[in-house]
Amino acid sequence: MRVESSPDAPASDDRHELRTFCYWMLGAVALGLAVRLGYAYGFKWDQPIAVAADQIGGDAGYYHYQANAIAEGLWFVDPWSWALRGTGVHPGAEHPPLYTLFLAIPSSLGFDTFRQHVIAGCILGSLTCGVVGFAGRAVAGRRVGIVAALLAAIYANLWVNDALVMSETITALMAAFVVWFAYWFWRDPSMRNAMLFGFACGLAALTRAELIVYFPIVALPLVLGARKLVTRERVRRGVAIVVLAAIPVLPWVVFNMVRFNNPVTLSTGGDFTFGNTYCDSTFYGDRLGWWDLTCMDDRWQIEGDESDQALHFREEGLEYLSDNLDRFPVVVAARVGRMWELYDPIGKLRWDSFEMGRSPNTVTRVALAQFYVLAILAVVGLVMLRRRHIIIYPLLALAVACTLAAVVAFGGTRYRVPAEVGIVIAAAVPLCALLERWFPTRRGAPPAGAVEPAEGGPAPGAPEDDVVPDEGRTQEPVAT
Repeated sequence: MRVESSPDAPASDDRHELRTFCYWMLGAVALGLAVRLGYAYGFKWDQPIAVAADQIGGDAGYYHYQANAIAEGLWFVDPWSWALRGTGVHPGAEHPPLYTLFLAIPSSLGFDTFRQHVIAGCILGSLTCGVVGFAGRAVAGRRVGIVAALLAAIYANLWVNDALVMSETITALMAAFVVWFAYWFWRDPSMRNAMLFGFACGLAALTRAELIVYFPIVALPLVLGARKLVTRERVRRGVAIVVLAAIPVLPWVVFNMVRFNNPVTLSTGGDFTFGNTYCDSTFYGDRLGWWDLTCMDDRWQIEGDESDQALHFREEGLEYLSDNLDRFPVVVAARVGRMWELYDPIGKLRWDSFEMGRSPNTVTRVALAQFYVLAILAVVGLVMLRRRHIIIYPLLALAVACTLAAVVAFGGTRYRVPAEVGIVIAAAVPLCALLERWFPTRRGAPPAGAVEPAEGGPAPGAPEDDVVPDEGRTQEPVAT
């Protein structure tokens, strides 16, 4: 049951509240940009990778060179062969395309140096703070959105990636969009919201391949849980979600299937990871649950294109796994434990700092301390959300997708980035309750510990006491 708008709460008040919220989001974006640029200029500006073109390697080099190739009209080529080895133009799909396409925009405008790509990443990362805020608002109300946005601005496990020219920057952005639109659809299962959620899921899969698993985990219960709709309308919404999710993904998959010697879908990166994560040092040695480049053969000695190289490493890794299957449960536990900072977190700081580029070591220590605090708060926040009849599986599904990536690959901190978005939003819930207890806002505000009405109206199925006016937002009529 929905209560009509009260004459004491005119629509102009809603517009004023939205305008105030947008001002807060602009402030969070500005704070996030200052933090990110400060880190980039203070610690990453004069690193060898930023000043010497022939020293740019790793994933950052891949994105940087491939974006510049696109700016020159060469669509998704192998950047190592084109830019460094000088062996010609060959197809490349080691990573999904969305972050490369983003970097191709400044490259096409003449901003094609590594430092300029660092700045572009910092700008994009700062925009994520605002989107996290809107996602938090959709989950649990305006105050949660504001706190979540400010947390995203200062949380090191989010901003540290933005100066590294890594795809985690755009992954966090799309994870925030997916959460935002998931809660929109849950509160108002209109065709528009179904299409927004589906399209966001499709784009998210083009940032990191493992996010493809988020789609069924969340989409199916969202559609089945839309009980205000008759079955026919639920089917229509489900079809819309699937179609809109496929629109951005299918062209990329088809493009890959016709240009390589072997079938390639979203990327070949997972196959290459088999080569450096399924070996003695990562199963039995001191790099248990991590990765080791010394395990890999020289990829350039393998005949064929990138898909042939990927197939070689995948078969090699699966063969090693089959020979050491009894050890795999221990390896999985170590991988998941490393990702969630439960196994040897201090030892991983060194690898994060020097192998993953998250230097200096002080930054990784700050990031670890922040993670522990926010993770505890997030657990409390999830409990509070459930007590207020608000679903939590769109937030938990981010953690599930990240954990599955660790099970297959290794327990890298940056693989956890999608879940960091959910952690920040959930952690904002108890923080808002504390702030309301210490600094009450106004008469009639929700009591301390309560979650205020979120964007889109009350929670479906919530007790009538929780139903509040929802001015300024119309709901699409549904069949009955």
